[in-house]
Amino acid sequence: MTGDGERDSEEAAPDADDEQSAGGFTIDESELDDAARQELEELEVPEPRETDVDLADKINQVNVDQRLDRLEAAYDEVPVTEQTFELSPEEYADVYAATQGTGYDGNSVVFVTRDGESLPALNENIPETANRDTRDRVLLVLGRGADLWALPGGGKADQYESMQETAVRRVHEQTGIRCTITGVEDVVHSKYYPDTDAEGSVHTLDVYFRAGYESGALDVDESELVGAAWFAEPPENLTDGAADLFDQFRGGRDRTE
Repeated sequence: MTGDGERDSEEAAPDADDEQSAGGFTIDESELDDAARQELEELEVPEPRETDVDLADKINQVNVDQRLDRLEAAYDEVPVTEQTFELSPEEYADVYAATQGTGYDGNSVVFVTRDGESLPALNENIPETANRDTRDRVLLVLGRGADLWALPGGGKADQYESMQETAVRRVHEQTGIRCTITGVEDVVHSKYYPDTDAEGSVHTLDVYFRAGYESGALDVDESELVGAAWFAEPPENLTDGAADLFDQFRGGRDRTE
């Protein structure tokens, strides 16, 4: 992904035949005498290294707090689950790298339901007995490379986009289905700390929205998904989060029934 202001690396790179970079300055070797050129060749220029993890940073804390405030202002009930992780320096460095500078501060997925009695008329090729199945249904997706059905949504927010706007947009992009958010099922605020006395932390916010079907027919984005479908009964290979919501949707009945 490139930004509008990103420079072309080929245009910015110096000509390796004529120039050598040392200490951040570009030196034209054609301007040097033999002694100076020899001294330059023997100069040890340190290799650039990745920025070290700043264990005093609080990554995404402000963003997460603001997102929570907006959700609580938009919906009557916003249940929040907080979970804390103490990580080794290596693990914390991985989480730090995945969030610092990437814009990632969490995900929003959607539990989309559809009234089975409002399904369109049967195609003439479908037996009439199928018309008796008027059970409500849930929209699930199977990601490329995944072996578990999951809730649609996820992905990075556009600029100035709320989490619910991102969720609705992503459901439509992935599946062709338009939905209307009706509430918040759960919000998971995760806090990652280095396993030291440092005061740094990384914060993420994962939101599970409830939504109702609005319009559209399934049109799978094959660049992201293997498939998408409306399920009246949960499949066996289902993510834990989706399975919990499906069980609530079915009144707590066991999935093996």
